[in-house]
Amino acid sequence: MFDRSEAYFCSTVTLVDRVLGTALSFKDKTIAITGASGTMGRALMSELSKRGARIIALTTSPDASFQITDSDNQEKKEIEVITWQLGHEAALRDRLQTVDILILNHGVNVLGARDSASIYKSYEVNTFSVFRWIDMFLETVESSLNSTKEIWVNTSEAEVNPAFSPLYELSKRAIGDLVTLRRLDNFCTIRKLILGPFKSDLNPYGVMSASFVAWAIAFLAQLGLHDIIVTINPLTFIAYPVKEFWRSLYFRLFSRRQP
Repeated sequence: MFDRSEAYFCSTVTLVDRVLGTALSFKDKTIAITGASGTMGRALMSELSKRGARIIALTTSPDASFQITDSDNQEKKEIEVITWQLGHEAALRDRLQTVDILILNHGVNVLGARDSASIYKSYEVNTFSVFRWIDMFLETVESSLNSTKEIWVNTSEAEVNPAFSPLYELSKRAIGDLVTLRRLDNFCTIRKLILGPFKSDLNPYGVMSASFVAWAIAFLAQLGLHDIIVTINPLTFIAYPVKEFWRSLYFRLFSRRQP
């Protein structure tokens, strides 16, 4: 049988959902995506729109506009764009009330820089801003009626592998650990996007295409996976689960949720 069609599909056997890809439906879900102006942001908006989602583009770029192809009539359509400012995430708290899935995809890579300004910038964008969005969204999860809400966080493969950009790696590992910590409270589903190198303006040498990565993310999410790994590096499929198990165990043993 099936539970609420506007939320998750649920068969009598969970394995069936994973095989058929019915663990999650995007149809008519409102999905807000940060970093919408970037390569991956655009790819995710296009892919999720094709699967029936209503998209909200969250961007720090002023005067940004986006068009995506309507999944029903294949016509181009404008989507809602909301501009936000770093450090002022709370200004959008009320708007998040009607969002079903928040995808935190924004980030910065200062490459080989190691000066103080670059350190602050890396952690502010990649770690603290993302964590503020998470806490703000969790405030909207007030009852079981909102239990189908989700957060997806692009923590990247840098969680477990060298990124050849120390500050990017450090700040991404920090938000990865914070997400692992926050997951213990079970407010709502929080998925991690552990992505390998894909071609973008920030990484022209990436091996994978952004469109393929976006398709894989959506496909794996519909299979019900909470840790979505998309990479060409086979070691990540071994190293990440091991790392996540031990970090989660450590946090569970030596931290507790305050009343």
